[in-house]
Amino acid sequence: MTVTNLMLLPDGMRRWSKTNGVSLDDGYRAMADKLVEFTDWAREDDITTLYVTTSSAANFDRPESAVKTFLEAFDDVAERTHRTCNFSFTGSLDLVPKKYLTRLEELRDESDKDSGFTLHYIMGMSLSEEVVQLFNRLNGKIPKLTEKILAENAYVPQQVDYLIRTGGAIRMSSFFPLMSPYAELHFSPVLFPDMKRADFDTALRDLRQRERRYGNYPR
Repeated sequence: MTVTNLMLLPDGMRRWSKTNGVSLDDGYRAMADKLVEFTDWAREDDITTLYVTTSSAANFDRPESAVKTFLEAFDDVAERTHRTCNFSFTGSLDLVPKKYLTRLEELRDESDKDSGFTLHYIMGMSLSEEVVQLFNRLNGKIPKLTEKILAENAYVPQQVDYLIRTGGAIRMSSFFPLMSPYAELHFSPVLFPDMKRADFDTALRDLRQRERRYGNYPR
């Protein structure tokens, strides 16, 4: 089965920076270089949409300098890739400073909508915040909530087939996509800036060999 939609949780930049004796800014620059490379790997493996969780809602409670560091790093990736992909973004956008949103909107509008590959950022991800925002946005405006309406307003508009989290943590934190209850998960011990093509291949091989039942009995 060919992967269509893949979600990436790139984790481990702070630990990578400490291990390598460099600043957090340098760690996120290494992340940006790796994410550009990872995007190429995804395209080569016929993935049509790569969702990247750039931050959780809680990440915006970090010191201003740390928030600036991750926002600028992910902006850099969008700057370097948008001409060759369809770039888009969703999330708790009220948490993102206006100057970053304005530039991301420009990059989205300039991106190649006909490329056949989408790079989609989810910013300020939080399952509880997503549900609260959905309720507040739709309350009193629709006769009843349906699964179709829910999907149309979710941070991740499509079903995620596979999810890869790097950095060694075996948990979802607040990063689980609302409309993807059957996403298959792979947890890699590798800190994201250290990820190699072989690590990516290992993750996809693990995910692709699984029997996806969607709640049904085995065949």
